[in-house]
Amino acid sequence: MLQKTNNIDFVKSIVIDNIPNTEIKESSIHGFGLFAIKVISAQSTVCVLDGQVIGWDKYESNHLSLKGDTGDLEEYFFMEWNALDTKTLLVRPFRTKYSYINHSKTPNVKVLSFPHRIIALKDIEIGEELTIDYNDEPLRDDYFTSEKEFLK
Repeated sequence: MLQKTNNIDFVKSIVIDNIPNTEIKESSIHGFGLFAIKVISAQSTVCVLDGQVIGWDKYESNHLSLKGDTGDLEEYFFMEWNALDTKTLLVRPFRTKYSYINHSKTPNVKVLSFPHRIIALKDIEIGEELTIDYNDEPLRDDYFTSEKEFLK
């Protein structure tokens, strides 16, 4: 049986649309990606990221307590975050378009703080995939010892 989360129409219907002028489509980088449907100008704010500020340990504890209770929608609850520093996260309880920005060592967007926002590093053309360098976040050292080999 095909999981709902592998169905592009389902994904588009459940993901919170927090990044205007973009759409989720199949990506040649990984799974689904986020693509521009209008030109995004260099240095413009693509979106502002909101959420709750919590400790990394609290996030992991809450995530573990929900594990198995949300069925095939598990990855859509309590999964999206940005590292503010190595101990603190900005967490969104539901998945947004932000989570479909794939990793690249030559990104075209970047997260800046105060306020937490995404800016375009260059002009992004219609149909171009938005990419970010995941290594730019202030992640804990042990984050890279898990399944994140593609980041190295």
